[in-house]
Amino acid sequence: MKIAILGSTGFAGSFLLAEALARPELAVTAIVRNPGAVSPHERLTVKKGDVFDTGSLADALRGHDAAIHAFHPGRAASMADVYDQCVAGHEAIIAATRLAGVPRLVCVGGAASLMTPEGKEYLDSSYWDKAFDPYRNAILGTRALYYLLKPVTDLDWVFLAPSAWLRPGQRTGRYRTGKDDMLFAADGTSSISNEDFALALINEVITPRHHRERFTVGY
Repeated sequence: MKIAILGSTGFAGSFLLAEALARPELAVTAIVRNPGAVSPHERLTVKKGDVFDTGSLADALRGHDAAIHAFHPGRAASMADVYDQCVAGHEAIIAATRLAGVPRLVCVGGAASLMTPEGKEYLDSSYWDKAFDPYRNAILGTRALYYLLKPVTDLDWVFLAPSAWLRPGQRTGRYRTGKDDMLFAADGTSSISNEDFALALINEVITPRHHRERFTVGY
């Protein structure tokens, strides 16, 4: 199976790349701005690409069975245009995937649009963690991807939302899945490690179980 990863040197993408390369059934292409930042591997092809250039991105994606969208321009609070960059990147990636004829688009989502027990999206609920306030525009940009995907019917897309806290930890191999509702552990926390999130997403790439919908993973 041939897959392409966009954003493979990023916060989520680097873990996805490592997980994908651990699966011998996958031939992986990393499409990155700086090919020199990616370590060589026998099953890895590295291509230089710009997610904002639909034509060249489509050329890089052509011939793959699935594309993984892990691109994010950054979360720095100083990036005033981070939301606009997110949306422009999402739109270009969707268009390029369609143009390239890649049938499946698996997207790294965010928790912001997941529903809480209040019946409100996490971002608008009392469950929202104030620690995320400095990154609100970036988080809004990731949430926008879900709403851009919802009307798309000519791609087999998936939006995988992590729990509220996504951070490096351990690859436990144990996680729960849900659909639209945020998952909480017995202690009230909502979290998933980057390693287990990558495991869940690559499992979905190899064995598709969700089609044109969002799902979530957590402990």
